[in-house]
Order: sequence, then C-alpha cells, then structure tokens
Amino acid sequence: MNIQLSYQWLQEYAKTDLAPEEFARRLSLSGPGVERIRRLGDALQHVVVGRIAEIRPHPNANRLAVTIVDVGKELLEIVCGGTNLAVGQKVAVAKVGSVVSWHGEGELVTLGEAEIRGVKSFGMIAGANEIGLDDYFPHGEKEILDLSFLEKVSAGTPVAEALGLADVVFDVEVTTNRPDAFCTVGMAREAAAICGAKFQEKRLAERSKMPSLPARDRLGITVDVVARELCPRYEAVVVDGVTVGPSPWWLRRRLAQAGIRPINNVVDITNYVMLEFGQPMHAFDYHALQDRTVIVRTAKSKETLVALDGNTYTFAGGELVIADKARPVAIAGIMGGEATGISDKTTAVVFEAATFDAVSVRRTARALNVHSDSSLRFEKGLSTEGTAAALARAVQLLQEVAGGVPASGVKDARFGAYAAKKYAYRPAKAAELIGAPVPAAKQFSILSALGFSMKGRGASVEVAVPWWRDHDVEGERDLVEEVARV
Repeated sequence: MNIQLSYQWLQEYAKTDLAPEEFARRLSLSGPGVERIRRLGDALQHVVVGRIAEIRPHPNANRLAVTIVDVGKELLEIVCGGTNLAVGQKVAVAKVGSVVSWHGEGELVTLGEAEIRGVKSFGMIAGANEIGLDDYFPHGEKEILDLSFLEKVSAGTPVAEALGLADVVFDVEVTTNRPDAFCTVGMAREAAAICGAKFQEKRLAERSKMPSLPARDRLGITVDVVARELCPRYEAVVVDGVTVGPSPWWLRRRLAQAGIRPINNVVDITNYVMLEFGQPMHAFDYHALQDRTVIVRTAKSKETLVALDGNTYTFAGGELVIADKARPVAIAGIMGGEATGISDKTTAVVFEAATFDAVSVRRTARALNVHSDSSLRFEKGLSTEGTAAALARAVQLLQEVAGGVPASGVKDARFGAYAAKKYAYRPAKAAELIGAPVPAAKQFSILSALGFSMKGRGASVEVAVPWWRDHDVEGERDLVEEVARV
C-alpha cells in the first residue's frame, strides 16, 4: 500500500534538515521505500496572486472582459472569459512563461503574450483546473479560482507560497505488516530512528488529549457491543453545536496532498485524523440515530444498507455492522450509511473510533466488493490502544473548525485489559544474526528510538513492544530485524 507523505506535516513530529532526496534515500535504505518525490510548487512557476483593479467590456467580444490586474510590481492587462470576476478580487494569475492547460483539458502549454480579438493579453487569470489545483478546490473548478480568502496575502506573492504548497510529497510504499506506518505520526517515528531526528512526543501528547468533557451528558448515547469477538474496543463521544461547512484551507490542502477529496469539515476531520494518527474514524449525525443508540453486531440475512457511495448493499448474514435500534447504519470498518451521514443540517455529531477484527473486515469488503481507506487499514490489523488519541484529536479539531462542544462523556466499551507483548532479547545473539559487531548500546538505542522499552541488564534483557507494533513483532528475531534495518 502506498501513502502520500507531506514533508512539512512529518516535520511537525520529527524535525529534520535533510534535503528531500537525502531523506528519501535514507528512509528507503532502512524502512518504507520512497518511489517518487513531488515538489508541489514546481507546477506553479510564474503563477502569482493578483488583485483585480479594473474590469471593462471587451470591445469585440460579448463574452470576454478586459481586466487590469495588480501583480505586485506591475499592472497586467489580461483578457478573461470568467463570469465570477469582481473588482478587488484576488485571483491566480499565470504570467507569461507559466505552464497551464486550457480549461483543464488537453496538453500543457507555455503561455506567451497573446492578442485576443484585437486586445493584447499578458497572461491568464486561471481556474483551479488550469493550474493543477482542482483536487484542492473541487467545487466550481470551471470558474476562475477565487483567492479572496487569502486576506493577508499581498499581490505578487507566488501562489505556491500563498497556499502553503511549497511542500514536498513523498509517494511511499509501506509493507502490509506495518499499518503503524500508514500515517504521519508513524512515519515520523521511522524518520526519527533512521535519520536521527527528535520525535516530538510533547506535541503528540498535546494532540492526543481529550478536551474538557461535561460532568453530565447533555446529549446521551448508548453503546452496546454485541459481537465482542469482532470488536474488542469501541469508543464514542457526542459533540453538539456543530456548524457543517467547507473545511479551512489548511485542512483541505493536507487531504488533497494525500489524495483524499475534501467533503465537509466534519467528514474531513475523520480523514485528517486517519492520515495523522493512522486510526480510521466515522461520524454519525446524532439526531439520525434511532433511540440515540449504537449497536455493534453482525448483520441478519437480507438486511440492507444504502451506503455513502449511493449503492445499496444486501448482507448475507454474519457481516459486522454498526446499527441503531432499527437498522444497520454502517458497514463496520468500511463505510457509513447515507441515512446517518453528515449533512449541512447536522448540528450534533457522534464520533466513532474502534478496533475491528481484521479478517472480518477483509471478508466483508470482498464479499460486498466495497473498499475504502478505512478498510485497507483495518484489514492489516490495528491495536485497541489507538482509539482514544484519535477520538481526542477529532474533538479538538471539531472545536477549532466547526465550533463544536463536547456534549457527553466518552463511551468506552472494551473487553480485556491491554498487556504489551514482551520478549527476551540477547544483544550478542543479535550481533551474530546480523553478521556485524553492533554494540549492545547501539542496539538498545535503535530499539528505544523505535518505541521499544528495555528492562534488565546482562546477556538477556526484556523488551516490551509498543502498542502500535503489537500486530507485527512476534519474537526476538523480529527485534533483531529492527536493529539490522536501521
């Protein structure tokens, strides 16, 4: 499985001054392989923020306008056919020398000075799809890109800089046994161990802390996990006072860089948390859940669900679903249902963070022929210990971008206390297996940087496996492999 990894985002958790090429080389030698490096700003050379100073009719064409655009150090006369132009508006101006695609179609062309129906034009006021930004601005891409939300950005600023796109994105192949590395935090841990960067534990702790919850539930929710063997942990919390709308630019940008299309601020938050922490999440419209109840059970034969992709799925029976008192409302770990989905009328949200059985999710996804970013992660096996931090991060973000306020305590249904895996580890034996005289202190330093903890001294020590690696480390030889690769 490949992920798109933002270098800027990663450095929030593991600061490194390495050039992108050197970072990619080191990571590929010792961990997940970098298959491609994308510099997002490269495609936006000579594209700057402009402010429309004047608009007048084209003398020879009813559907065109002649504009005067301030691009910082000069005023450019540009002929434009956009219908959403306004004096004072900030726009993306592709200056002479820019590489664009006309209306987002066909081959790329380099802009030169042009004469359009008898009027000279020195560049182009671009739409998002004409400069490769349609993934970032999915709505209205057929029109001129309106950058007026960049209130503090002055005319002439490169668009890549103004939009925070002076970033590098790595296309990284992560092996199936490493679901912990399918996210920014997981890759930051890798970078810290491999490149010698300092992992920002304090920042992670801050973003993993649940905001203050009410002493008593203002909006109650009942969680009943019936299929305990298929759902060892299920957490939920209600957030009220939510205003659903478009996400702020920084959030949309992060999703688009990772290949996920923005939808609305609530849904975007669940995807953002998945990309950041590696824990898939789901959001229900609280008022659409019958009897304000969430039941984790297996489906009955011939039950149906209209999912968020618009398709109706019929269950054979035995598939793991999330239900309310009346019907299934989600295919567990795969996709939510339309009836309880987030809409612009939603005012209260139920956030779900859970651990579902990997085999159950995989079988259901194949049987129904429905797959998602969530199912791809659950199918690899996730720890029960990742849900709490993800839920807290989602509530933090919802407060920030949608004005939500926690209206319930956290409902945490889990079955069995967590116990970290522990294995005996012999440094001398490890050096023998590696085939190189790696000092014991160096071995312990590597394991510690990767999140493992050691107890004891001498020829054999006890190593505890961190929760995010509890599905792939199964013995001493796996620990030796960790040292060897780094």
